[in-house]
Amino acid sequence: MTYKKPTTEAEKQQAREAAQAITAELMERITNRVDVLAEQLKQGASEELLTFMRFTARFHTYSMNNQLLIWMQAPAAQYVAGFHDWKRQGRSVKKGAKAVRVLAPVSVPDHDAAPGPDGKHPHKIVGFKYVSVFADFDTEGEPLPGTEFMTVKGGDEHTRALLAQLSSAAPVAVEWQDEEGKAAHGWTDGGKIVLNRPRCEAEPAHALRVFFHEWAHVELHFAQAGKRAEDCPDRKTRELEADAAAYVLSSFHGIEAAAQVSDYITNWGGDAEKLRASLGRISRAVTRIMGHLTTHPNGRRAAPLSTAA
Repeated sequence: MTYKKPTTEAEKQQAREAAQAITAELMERITNRVDVLAEQLKQGASEELLTFMRFTARFHTYSMNNQLLIWMQAPAAQYVAGFHDWKRQGRSVKKGAKAVRVLAPVSVPDHDAAPGPDGKHPHKIVGFKYVSVFADFDTEGEPLPGTEFMTVKGGDEHTRALLAQLSSAAPVAVEWQDEEGKAAHGWTDGGKIVLNRPRCEAEPAHALRVFFHEWAHVELHFAQAGKRAEDCPDRKTRELEADAAAYVLSSFHGIEAAAQVSDYITNWGGDAEKLRASLGRISRAVTRIMGHLTTHPNGRRAAPLSTAA
């Protein structure tokens, strides 16, 4: 069916109402899916949430809402992009391809805010609209960027080298300390990350997970990251969020940690509102951490195809 651009006021109004209905439906799908995930956790089942979290490692530049939408519509996708973005990458969307609908912010000039040096007012978000993107498997043309950069290869020695490389990209100092009597495998005060040598040195993959766990705490739960104490969740939720973020970041680097977190994350229970708030914070923290890792000279650079919504 050929698309016909609306020309009359009646057609334009009809198109606006149809777009608003689609946007509302997407919002409802997000809410319903979070409700389902929360109910599964209440029943002690965490596999679907873990599957989603592994998926988000591929789409860490997207908001949590859009990660959910892409996962629900195209769970096998490695990349998504708009029609014209794919063309710029030398690929074409296949005839008959089904669009993946995601949300994009609608912004307008904020005339209540002071103008910037250029004399223009900053923009504020006043709502969302749906936009269409397409999954990589519905395109053809130039070869896609590989995902080998996501996977640790070479065993323990390579993992140790990777940890040293990533540590230099962290926004705070990373130290090893010999604390034989301490049960903690790592800790942070927001100004540095400490890895407990007796607990971590023998298993580099575990050390990498602990490193990401503590870095997530720095991003999520400390004043240095712009957080007020009263804005932080309770201790159990803080640990849960840091562990979940570490799971996503470890998955991005090819290190599986499902056994370590599968039972732990059921602590979210059946509280959908709490789960959604935590997933949003985790998504933003992972985005910031990956931003450090993909722009720092010693970080791991992502594939050249942008996955930003």
